[in-house]
Amino acid sequence: MVKIIVFRDLREGSYLEEACRIHNKAFPFDNVECNIFNSFILSDPNLSEELMLFALDDSDVVKGFLFGVEMVKEPREAIETYKDIIWVKDLAIDPQLSRDEWLNVISSLLSVFEGVARERGKKFVSLYAYAPYYFMPGINILYEDYLEFFEGRGYFKKEENVNYEVNLAHYFYPRRVSRLENRLTSEGIVFRRGREEEAETISSWAGKIFSPFWRLEVLYAYRNKPPTIWVAEKGGEILGFAVYLRMGRNEFGPIGVDPNKRKQGIGTILLFKSLNNLKEAGFRYAVIPWTSHLYFYTQVPGVERIKHYYVMAKELRL
Repeated sequence: MVKIIVFRDLREGSYLEEACRIHNKAFPFDNVECNIFNSFILSDPNLSEELMLFALDDSDVVKGFLFGVEMVKEPREAIETYKDIIWVKDLAIDPQLSRDEWLNVISSLLSVFEGVARERGKKFVSLYAYAPYYFMPGINILYEDYLEFFEGRGYFKKEENVNYEVNLAHYFYPRRVSRLENRLTSEGIVFRRGREEEAETISSWAGKIFSPFWRLEVLYAYRNKPPTIWVAEKGGEILGFAVYLRMGRNEFGPIGVDPNKRKQGIGTILLFKSLNNLKEAGFRYAVIPWTSHLYFYTQVPGVERIKHYYVMAKELRL
């Protein structure tokens, strides 16, 4: 048996570091650097220590954890839309446990969390796919124990997406892309790095055209020094953007092009310029996360793996 303790009552000790190690053991295809893990947990504006649950054995050794979150501060435009949803931001169990121990730990954590969700009047629990502070954009379909467990608990697949992994040692800027860039620039389209003073303008544009979550990710890209974002414009009109080093990770995206300006190749140029910067910064691999665009990214030299995820949710009966 294990006891479930909230993070608020565990301020001493290295519990977050242990949670990171358990995550990386449980999810070997979705590992995360522990400094990034801690940052994604503690810098989240929606952080609630009462929704961070640890399963401890009699010796206070961490056997599993569940970090939940509800949208209460950011993105502010989405709070009302998502008021009925609570997320399991991360949930991982020590894979060295026996099958019975594993089931006991994960069942205990999820039961406590679902109880808290009901008390807070939530109607749905969503798993892992919590933007922008996510480690996985859903359940990797290779983690069959987790998939089967959640299905048995009444969780259903509501959508799916993929991550691309790019080996930057084999990445290059193709001649066809250079020709495309030359043609677009001859037509007056400018591709440039983002400037700090335009952060609110570009992030607001991204939020209005695409998503309030993208507004945040664009805003965070402008906080890097220098900003890690490319912008396409023509005559002062914003045409598109692309973020890289997403939230401090070796990731590309989000990327967005004005729906009225697509099919010209603007997105392709933004993509390749961003990947160039990641390679020049010394990263060996780049990740293109959480996308359903299965053809756009196949043009990238060096794609080595595509990982498939289910976004799962459960309707709570109050």
